[in-house]
Amino acid sequence: MDLQNYLTTQEKGLKYDGSCIFIKNDLKRLKSWTSLAKDIYGCYKIVNGAVKEIGFPPTVNSLGGLITEIKCSHGTLLCYKDRFPITNPCLTPSEGGRIIFAIIKEQRIFIPLLVYAAKEEKGPYKINNKKFFLTKNNLGKIIKEKIIKI
Repeated sequence: MDLQNYLTTQEKGLKYDGSCIFIKNDLKRLKSWTSLAKDIYGCYKIVNGAVKEIGFPPTVNSLGGLITEIKCSHGTLLCYKDRFPITNPCLTPSEGGRIIFAIIKEQRIFIPLLVYAAKEEKGPYKINNKKFFLTKNNLGKIIKEKIIKI
């Protein structure tokens, strides 16, 4: 690949919001997963590679399952759910983590919004003194509560 193609490919990618402002409590709750921050970044690298390969904006099911699209002051958030492996302790994607991430469409920024363990699926999740169950139907509601909270 020549330099021009490489630079064009880099421009098509996403930026990473590593502030972890939305997942701060999730990181505390899952502190036994010592590699979690690194694994989340690995998830970003996979998504970024897919976006570079298939183009932007991504198709509905190309990055895992599209959960919802939210319009806010920063732009349009495309929210997806995906499975990812955990390095330490060694867990496969099916038994490891679940990540809900957003891509700000206009700014092309990847933001982790929610992280939880596979074993927590269908279990309770509390945010803003409200209790939700981690089911597909509630993920959009949880995301909206997280965005309101910040």
